[in-house]
Amino acid sequence: MQDSAGTRRSAGRVQVMMGSIKGVHVSTWALAIASCAMSFGPASAQDAGGDASTQSPDATPASADSDTAGIVVTGSRIQSSFDRPTPVTILGAQRLEDRGLTNVGDALNELPAFRATQTPATSGLNAAPGQAIGGRILDLRGLGAVRTLTLVDGKRFVPATTQATVDTNMVPSIMLSRAEVVTGGASAVYGSDAVAGVVNLLIDKKFTGYKVNGEVGFSNEGDNFTRQFGAVGGWKFGDNLHLVVGGEWEKSDGVDACRERDWCANGLIIVGRNALAPGQTPTIPASNILPNANTWSARFNGVTTPPSSAYVGRDVPLLRPIDGIAFNADGTPRRFQFGYLVNAIWMAGGEGGGPAENNPYFDFPIVSPTERYSTMGYLTWEATPSLTLEVGVNVGQSQGHHRSAAYRSNAITIKSDNPFIPRSSDPTLDIPTILANSGLTSFTLGKGFNDIGPAQIAVKDNLFRVVTSAKYDIGGSWTADLYYQYGHNKFRSDLTNNTITSNIQRALDATTLNGQPICRVNADANPANDDPACVPLNPFGFANGATFQAAKDYVTGEGFQTNVTTEHVVAGNVAGSLFDLPAGPLGVAVGAEYRNDNVKGDTDPLSKAGRFFNTGNGSVISGQIAVSEVYGEVEIPLLRDLSFTRELSLNGAARRTHYKRSSDFHPTSTVNATTWKIGGVWAPIEAIRFRVTRSRDIRAPNVSELFGPQTTGTGILTDTGNGGIQVIVPITTGSNPNLKPEKADTFTAGVVLQPQGGFLGRFRASADWYDIKIDNAISTLGQQNIVNRCVAGDILSCSLITRDANKNVLNIQDTIQNVNKLIARGIDFELDYNQPLGGDNRLSLVVLANYVNDLITIDSVGPTNRAGQTGLRGGTPPGIPDWTVDASARLDLGESFSFTTHARWINKGFFYPTFVEPGDPEFSFSNPNSVNTNSVPSRIFVDMLATVRLESALTKGLEVYFGVDNVLNQDPPRFPGANGSGNNVLFNPVGRMFKLGARMNF
Repeated sequence: MQDSAGTRRSAGRVQVMMGSIKGVHVSTWALAIASCAMSFGPASAQDAGGDASTQSPDATPASADSDTAGIVVTGSRIQSSFDRPTPVTILGAQRLEDRGLTNVGDALNELPAFRATQTPATSGLNAAPGQAIGGRILDLRGLGAVRTLTLVDGKRFVPATTQATVDTNMVPSIMLSRAEVVTGGASAVYGSDAVAGVVNLLIDKKFTGYKVNGEVGFSNEGDNFTRQFGAVGGWKFGDNLHLVVGGEWEKSDGVDACRERDWCANGLIIVGRNALAPGQTPTIPASNILPNANTWSARFNGVTTPPSSAYVGRDVPLLRPIDGIAFNADGTPRRFQFGYLVNAIWMAGGEGGGPAENNPYFDFPIVSPTERYSTMGYLTWEATPSLTLEVGVNVGQSQGHHRSAAYRSNAITIKSDNPFIPRSSDPTLDIPTILANSGLTSFTLGKGFNDIGPAQIAVKDNLFRVVTSAKYDIGGSWTADLYYQYGHNKFRSDLTNNTITSNIQRALDATTLNGQPICRVNADANPANDDPACVPLNPFGFANGATFQAAKDYVTGEGFQTNVTTEHVVAGNVAGSLFDLPAGPLGVAVGAEYRNDNVKGDTDPLSKAGRFFNTGNGSVISGQIAVSEVYGEVEIPLLRDLSFTRELSLNGAARRTHYKRSSDFHPTSTVNATTWKIGGVWAPIEAIRFRVTRSRDIRAPNVSELFGPQTTGTGILTDTGNGGIQVIVPITTGSNPNLKPEKADTFTAGVVLQPQGGFLGRFRASADWYDIKIDNAISTLGQQNIVNRCVAGDILSCSLITRDANKNVLNIQDTIQNVNKLIARGIDFELDYNQPLGGDNRLSLVVLANYVNDLITIDSVGPTNRAGQTGLRGGTPPGIPDWTVDASARLDLGESFSFTTHARWINKGFFYPTFVEPGDPEFSFSNPNSVNTNSVPSRIFVDMLATVRLESALTKGLEVYFGVDNVLNQDPPRFPGANGSGNNVLFNPVGRMFKLGARMNF
């Protein structure tokens, strides 16, 4: 709705919990946030996939310069006066303005139903070739971005990633009318991938006039400098031709490594207990999350390391004379100062400071630097009163920069004749003397090669899309529409300074020939293994020796990965009313779609041979998926405007899909699938509406999952199958051509409260329960889960692990499998209240909340529930908070000033679902899942923004705003993280952020 001054108002729903749920408790923080609820932003009540002119009867019609308020319960392709049973959340363009956000992906990721899995702040979770560094990919329900279908104007949008997901960076936010989120299974109506729901980005194609905006921002620490500029123009030519063209540019410098933030530099680390000796009784938990812990066995200047047997039954390893010798930057030896708890990777206490100091595992950007531009244009021609033709063009580019960890190893074999071994006048530090006295001919060295440096990753995405459409008014209630889309996305990832594993191993194995250091392969008796390019590398100290640069050039190389995605889509729909029933017209919609996704990728020769360290190897990719499908939908009004029933209606849909999957490297295969949906709406009175849906949804594996690369990297593992020791293990990840489609059964039930008239007439609320069960879920287990499940008796998990005779892990196969069942259950709440304050003053209050009862993964071992997991452990999938509340309040003082306060609250949770801490019933030191602490505290992030409208002859339509995000400068909870410390998926990693901007409409 609008006030008398025409100021745009917000809309939203706060959903009211139905019944009682065991174990659900709302803390005082949640109640406090609810009491200061905030404005959500304008919403209009239009169909999520239908024509932009279709509206709910309970909404005020929207104009080109205003949005509406109301409860929306659509999610259908049928144009009708009835509200549908599928709940839809609306995010209007005003939300972005009220928050000072310059990206629709950022705005959507704030909503409680989303998890920000792929953003510039999470690039370090998977910085492998082919990953969209800096992309903003939407993930509903925490079920994975591949299970969220993202549309633009109800149409498919060319994927920007090899995972067939859409990068919202490519959609200019300045042209957005609104985003509609169908928060439930919708495959029968919209097609594959809509397991968790659908996000439909709707463009304001009728905009007339000009609009520009610009913004700059920077963090409290002086970094993360951002700048953005956008412009859009719309023109009418005569009575039947309209053109709108716009675009935006955005650049962010990001936040560098862990050392730039105290919460990360001084975060916590998991230090695993060493393997127990036979008959030994443990005195500490199996895992210990501790401060002042760091990597000791891969120091930047090097340290000699003991064998694995030295740790058995001890908190600090039993050292031989050759062990525990560290080196200064110039290579001179000294004794290393150990902490009080030391395993083969980590230690607590001792020298080296926190985890960010001298640590090769923490040297990635907290927020990746990014730059993007996106442009879009639509030409609409009303050729006749019945026929409308349209053509749209999108051009966009997204760039991101990241770096992966430098080469490191804690077990480099150094032979006694290595010419770089430093000497010392102290016999306890003179390595040649120690070796001679010990009868040893070699020793092991641990080193993180920061002098060689990490691999630098530069990613560029170029997108082109053209879509042509026609809409024809057949007559009566019948309409037909048809569209064709061609999309082309060209991705390239360049890796420089990438360590070549075989080369560095040869360079480190040095000897002497004719008094000069030389690589051993060139000095042995076998000429067949000679490598004339090999330059020996001195590992002692930091960048020592006259030949260091030549050695660095030899051990590093450049790699690349390209992926070209081409998409063709042809789709048509016919909708109308077959005949009138006593309660209204019987609405139907039928349609068909053909889609072809083709992905081709190439890589460099070194990657093809798998020679790069860690995840630096690209791969050749070839795959194509052709999809043919037909669907039908029907809406049946049963009762309307009776004394005991305001409305009773049913809605149903079914879709049949055929997939043809082919590749240059694998046999062609076909898969068929059927999806369906049935739902109903009952409104006993005008003020109360109940809704329910039941659906069968699918997600077919994409090209990357079927035919993408398989690569081998490394990861940290707490080996519960070998005494709980912490080790670095090789991990093979990648595709599986034998994957089957996922099948999901979704049930939703909700209530909408819309009081009529008086004080309560300004109140809107709703609550929707959802229950999603996915069979044959396509997923990776993570190396930690694979080992844990093998120990628990899962035969399949054991088959994925290769061990040597001493039980050491040689490799873990963590390729994509149909291995899981996923279950997501919870309740969405929304509440909206608008209070006039006299004159042109108004207060708008909105609360959105999501309660997650279950986020369960089930395999042969049993269920693991990640609902309430707010920690993020490497090698495992992320969880989701049990309670998330997003609240906002907008105060309008006349036409000249508005002030918005926004808060996001995340409930306290746990770090890892299988951990047990003191106080838990199963806790004991002998339990391999025991940990000293598993409780992650809650966080609230408060944002404020003030807007001043400068109305004069020269400044008409000009608004200037100033905002502060994270006003309280809250840090993420200090816990271990998958990319260093903390959980960048859920918590703000930047700190306080200032922003200043201006916008003008004329």
